[in-house]
Amino acid sequence: MSSSAFKIFGDTLGWIGTCFSIIFFMAPAQPYSRFIRKEISIHDVPELLLVFSYLNCISWIPYGIRDGQAKPTVCNIIGAMLTLVFIIVYCAFVTNLNIKKSLFLTFIVLNITFQLFWICYSIIKDVKSLGLLCMIFNILMYAGTLEKFIRVVNTHNYHLIPILSAVLMFVNGACWTIYGLAYNDINIIIANASGVVLEGIAIGMWCYFRNKYPDIDEGSEPVKSASQSHDEKPNNNNNDVKINVHNRGVSEGTDINLTH
Repeated sequence: MSSSAFKIFGDTLGWIGTCFSIIFFMAPAQPYSRFIRKEISIHDVPELLLVFSYLNCISWIPYGIRDGQAKPTVCNIIGAMLTLVFIIVYCAFVTNLNIKKSLFLTFIVLNITFQLFWICYSIIKDVKSLGLLCMIFNILMYAGTLEKFIRVVNTHNYHLIPILSAVLMFVNGACWTIYGLAYNDINIIIANASGVVLEGIAIGMWCYFRNKYPDIDEGSEPVKSASQSHDEKPNNNNNDVKINVHNRGVSEGTDINLTH
């Protein structure tokens, strides 16, 4: 395949990756709606994934603008808007805060958004340095699906892995990796190739625990250790009634009736 044809192929996958990214950024609607219906607990909402996704989008927008790449810019502008909405919903509704605290947290989130964008666009003017920051946030976003790793291992509860997000991010990472290869952008390549590996681990964990523990409940507690303590057996000797007939002054041959 010639370089021009490969670039066209990369452009096509870039737009496909943009579509998958937008679907992924809408994915938090599912766990939030399930939490609202009280089907899962607040601990099962992937809040770290949401935060890392948001930071990732904010850092990639200035990078796409400075590097003149429209697809990453459009993709991350939409992603930043969607994840910002979910973060505000989380602050205002999911945490059950009052109106004043919700508005205060919302103001902080918006302020952080402005400051982070300003730092990325106006202060970090070097594209390579900005690309390194984007790469770090991108890898953290992909690693966000593994935030429940310890709980999954302890509980064998594969439901804790957001499988829809993991699959979307796996396909998304593959598309953007090829796009990065087409444009010879090392930051996009490393960030998304790492994401493909991390999402592959998440999907593999989900498949493994789903096949090995198919009947596991979503609200299962951590599995107890295999080494169990010995059952305590009642000591019948302690229940024996010892009667010293001599101390009681009972003569030999006296019938003693014990009622238990």
